[in-house]
Amino acid sequence: MSLNKDLTIVFVSFYSKNLIEKPINQIDKNIQIIVVENSQDEDLKSYLEKKYSNVKVIVPKKNTGNGGGANLGLLNAKTKFVLYLDIDIELSTQTIKTLYEYANKLDNFSILAPKIDGVTYKEEFYLKKNILDNVDSMNFITGCALFFNMEVMKKIGFFDENIFLYYEENDLYLRSLNKNYNIFLINEAKIKHLGNQSTDLIKKEEIEINRNWHLMWSTFYFHKKHYGLITAYKKTIFKLFSAFFKFLIFSITRQSYKKKIYFARMSGIFNAMLGSKSWFRTNLE
Repeated sequence: MSLNKDLTIVFVSFYSKNLIEKPINQIDKNIQIIVVENSQDEDLKSYLEKKYSNVKVIVPKKNTGNGGGANLGLLNAKTKFVLYLDIDIELSTQTIKTLYEYANKLDNFSILAPKIDGVTYKEEFYLKKNILDNVDSMNFITGCALFFNMEVMKKIGFFDENIFLYYEENDLYLRSLNKNYNIFLINEAKIKHLGNQSTDLIKKEEIEINRNWHLMWSTFYFHKKHYGLITAYKKTIFKLFSAFFKFLIFSITRQSYKKKIYFARMSGIFNAMLGSKSWFRTNLE
């Protein structure tokens, strides 16, 4: 049993060249790291692989989304466990060791997650508290740091690549629980998540438009997939009407940015209702 041989770390990078080295430097140099570079930056690949002997950079032909990028990392990992991390996290070597130790103590789990500083989970997200000291059984965990049991993940399947952004974790958790595999929160393993700081891009308006479109599309898609068409409509129909009226208001008052946001929300829901793929991409370069 050796952490260095049993574990691979996966990051998904998207215009993150000024940020990616910080989390890489928090990780022991003997642990293998895979970076999936979704902005197709070949120069970043050359730079990182030359500087860090434990880093492999994969450049897909197109932006695969966060779930698709994570899948590519998981598929290329050859280890017993994989730890997926958002770029905007802060952790210690002890965090990784603690997750690894619990992974070797716990049975029948698909995913472990560390305790995130400042995050308090709603009661509804707990299935059972304190199944062991510092271990809670969960039906939802924040997806910025996920420790995967790869033997189980190959049985469940990886992230649904129909989803470009949002709800990809919810979908995975539900599939895991439906197959009777546990998701555990390890309170002894601690990290910080800065949030919304995984990219160098300064075009915040374009990013928010993109997020709003995909949040609405994914809301409909997820609920249709798991709970049926009627539930999907119930979850989104009022959001559609609300977005339409706000779009009209902001059009009349000439508030261009808010008009674009609510048009994106309308479009996301409407396209999901039509059964269209999650096609929207904002020009972020």
